[in-house]
Amino acid sequence: MNNFLNEFEERFRAGFLDDLKSILEEVKNEKVYTCAFGTDSDFATLFLAVNTEESLVRHITNMKAQGLCNSKEDENYYRWGFCEYQYGDTTHLNHISKFLYATDNVLDYKDEMIKIMAKVVKETDDVLFNQFGQAKEDIIFFVSMTDDDMAEEFEDRSVIQMTNAKLVDGFLHRYQKKYSLKYYTHFVQVDCFNSQCACPMHRLITHPFHLVYAH
Repeated sequence: MNNFLNEFEERFRAGFLDDLKSILEEVKNEKVYTCAFGTDSDFATLFLAVNTEESLVRHITNMKAQGLCNSKEDENYYRWGFCEYQYGDTTHLNHISKFLYATDNVLDYKDEMIKIMAKVVKETDDVLFNQFGQAKEDIIFFVSMTDDDMAEEFEDRSVIQMTNAKLVDGFLHRYQKKYSLKYYTHFVQVDCFNSQCACPMHRLITHPFHLVYAH
C-alpha cells in the first residue's frame, strides 16, 4: 500500500470514529438505519450522512406538507437518497477532503479507498454502537456520489463490502430492480423521483455489471 493510501486510512479512521461518536450521541434516542459516505465524481471530497427512522418520518411529513412527497416512490427516495439525510452536517471528514483535493489523480485510487473505508467500518467495534443504543448489524453502510450518474452503482458495490450480509439483498432491491448479488442490470435513464432534487443518484442506466461478494 502506498503512502497516499496509508495516510488516507489513518485520516479516515480517525475522522469516521469522531463523526460516528458525535452523531450517535445526537441520535441516541432514535433508530439509525443507514450511514452513507458521500463523495463527488473526482473523489476529491468526503462527508458522512446518517439517517434515522424517526428523522425520515419527520422529513417525509415536511415534504408532504410542501407537496414534494406524493407517492410511495417519493417516500422510497427520501429513505435512500443520501442527500436528504438529516444528520452529518458537522463533520470531521473536512480535513480529509482537503487532503484528497490536494492529491493528484486521486480518482485512480477510488477502488482501494472504498476497500479501506469498508475495512474501517467492519473493524469498528460493535460496542461503540451499543453504548448509544444502536446495533451495527442493523445499519446499512454505503458510498455514493453527489454529481455522477454512476452513483447507484457505487452504492450497490460498496454496500456489499461494508454492510451486514443479511441486509444487502433488501438494499439492492430498494428500487424494485431484479438482480442478485452476482449480477445486476440497471434500467434506462429516468428522472429522479423528486423533480426538485438536483441529486443524480436515482438516474438509472442500462449497464450490466459483475459483482464480487467481498468478505
